[in-house]
Amino acid sequence: MYTQAHSLKDLINKFLENNPSQQQLTAARIRFSWHKVMPKVVSDRTEKITIQQHTLYVTITSAPLRQELQLNKAHVMALLKDDIPYFSIEKIIFL
Repeated sequence: MYTQAHSLKDLINKFLENNPSQQQLTAARIRFSWHKVMPKVVSDRTEKITIQQHTLYVTITSAPLRQELQLNKAHVMALLKDDIPYFSIEKIIFL
């Protein structure tokens, strides 16, 4: 029974991932989560957040902060995954 429910959940998630309106909703949720889980200094210096093909692009206005985030990508991913259970982003690129 559990495997059937789990499989059904996977099928629904796959369907929702491919639905354009769901993709926009997910993008909005990730943007909201970014500003929620990041410290104020990071949030204030975040200029733009976009998502394309399971990649999160984050434009940071401060070069030293961008470098610091680059070095801590795994931690940033973990924070976002903790806040969003269905987080489908595979990598982050800081611009």
